[in-house]
Amino acid sequence: MQAGSALAVMVIDSVGVVQALWLRTALAALLLAAVRPRWVRLPQRGDRLTILALTISLVAMNFSFYEAISRAPVGVVVAVEFVGPLAVAVAGSRRVLDVLWVVLAGLGIALLVRPSGSVSLLGLLFALLAAACWATFILAAKRAVSRVGSLRATVLMLVGAAVIITPIWLGTGVKIAGHGRALLLGLAVAVLSSALPYFLELAALKRVRASTYGVLLSIEPAIAALMGFIILSQRLASREIGAIVAIVAAAAGASWTSGRGTS
Repeated sequence: MQAGSALAVMVIDSVGVVQALWLRTALAALLLAAVRPRWVRLPQRGDRLTILALTISLVAMNFSFYEAISRAPVGVVVAVEFVGPLAVAVAGSRRVLDVLWVVLAGLGIALLVRPSGSVSLLGLLFALLAAACWATFILAAKRAVSRVGSLRATVLMLVGAAVIITPIWLGTGVKIAGHGRALLLGLAVAVLSSALPYFLELAALKRVRASTYGVLLSIEPAIAALMGFIILSQRLASREIGAIVAIVAAAAGASWTSGRGTS
């Protein structure tokens, strides 16, 4: 997923946020719908609001995330976004020790509050919005996969997201002609960032608690920083690296605490 995020920056640079988001979502929806065409139908009436909530949270999360990575390094944005699932994990805990992890994550955010040359204030705000949307997505996904199954929920979610984004894409001006490279990168992003990882994530959510799912992703900010460096040559300031380390440590600590509580 983080390799896909780094590639998405290149797509955004070529065609813009809305165009890149549409390519990712629509191509991923087409790929999964082609694999399971019989699942592209309205769910039962009692499940429709659940799928709608999941779809809207996905669109909001990805839009905020793309706006953020267009303004700040991928590793920093993913670290800030990770506060969302960490909040879900802590909210489900009654342990006093979890206050430490909240403080540690807050310290990581505080290190980024004063914008540097690579992190704008607007980029940080979009990353925080993406974090809130991710927390909502986790809670909605947990319910959705228990109702319709992980793969079908993924297909319905992505098809629904494509339906929502397409009018916006058309209204902002279609950019396809002369952007063959962006189209190919968009296809790679669709596979790496949507089609494959969403299925794996929803399948995981079916088998673990939402809080467990949230804390077990603690390594993602570090991977995102590595992908940003390898693919985009994004170099981070020492303060930004410190922020990522603090948030990763908070997530790992919450994971350790959770493991002790279930042993």
